[in-house]
Amino acid sequence: MLKEYPKFKRGEIWRFYDKLSSSEKKLLEDYITYRKARGVSAERDLLDIKRYILQLRYILQKDLRKINLNEVRQITAIINTSWLKNEVKNGLKIDFKNFLKYAFPDWSIRFADLQDIKQSSKSRNEERINAQTIFTKQDIEKLMKHETKLFWKSFLITQYEAGLRTIECRTLKWDSIKFNIDGDISEIGIYATKTSRARTIFVKEATFYLQKLKEEQENTGIKSIYVFPSKSKKNMPVDKNSVSSWFRNLTKKALGREGWNYLLRHSRATELYRLADENKISKETAIKFMGHSSDMSKTYTHLDKQEIKNMLKNQVYKLEELPEEKKHELEKEISELKRENEKIWEALGKFAVKARRTQELTTNNRNAEIKTRKSQA
Repeated sequence: MLKEYPKFKRGEIWRFYDKLSSSEKKLLEDYITYRKARGVSAERDLLDIKRYILQLRYILQKDLRKINLNEVRQITAIINTSWLKNEVKNGLKIDFKNFLKYAFPDWSIRFADLQDIKQSSKSRNEERINAQTIFTKQDIEKLMKHETKLFWKSFLITQYEAGLRTIECRTLKWDSIKFNIDGDISEIGIYATKTSRARTIFVKEATFYLQKLKEEQENTGIKSIYVFPSKSKKNMPVDKNSVSSWFRNLTKKALGREGWNYLLRHSRATELYRLADENKISKETAIKFMGHSSDMSKTYTHLDKQEIKNMLKNQVYKLEELPEEKKHELEKEISELKRENEKIWEALGKFAVKARRTQELTTNNRNAEIKTRKSQA
């Protein structure tokens, strides 16, 4: 087994796959088919799963079907101490566990219920995305003013206003846009490869810039099927590295700090979910606009403590609006509830002590009985 997580060169892992035995290849292909049946449909996700398992096989340096508990722990330690991003480490460990469960029907006994493979509770995205890093409307205005090129102005306002993933913005096509369907509001049709779902988005501010960009491309003869084409290959979308480099430089110059494109989507989502929390729009509207599931919507609400406090005061408690007499009455009720709560916890504590003593007594009696039987035998 290797001692640390390797840095693979381009294509190296697939050349390694070609050298595997036919039975190992079949196991891996069968596993990918199993994951498809379990609901993984995006080809990119399936390719990632396959690559992850191959990398673990490379580290083990032998057939994965011959792995033991100690080797599982060693590989997990190698992942934990690797140079990989936290979200990649988590993905690796999830797929490692899923594969072991698939390949070994007795995985629970064989690998100690896989309790040693634990995901990190905090991903790198969580470290980067918070109330301080999310863009405000004023930040967006600064970025728009600082950017001089129509191409990038259009990219910025479209990704932000439409709440697009960067790949959705990069690969946006002209025939997916219906201009001015209602005054200056335009409709954009999006098919998300991540969720395999289509959604419709409406934009207002981006309409002006997109129309100007279309005119510019038509007048200069560089119009592509893509709204944001590559400079060198007009029938290909702009490269993700070009987008990342441009945006990092722009945010550093305009805001004094580096930002990442996905923060535009998170910022837009946070605005919409904040409006939903304030009952200004329905939460369902925000969810449909962003193309989220109900559970995923929680990830995109980056409120700081003061905002949460204000929302509780204004929407739940509304203490400022209560007369002094009512406040006093509520305070008495709260005090009574606290006392009742303390009594309940005290009773639960006594019950827990009693239960623990009963369990210890039962265990001691059982051990004494086993000892007696052995001595009689």
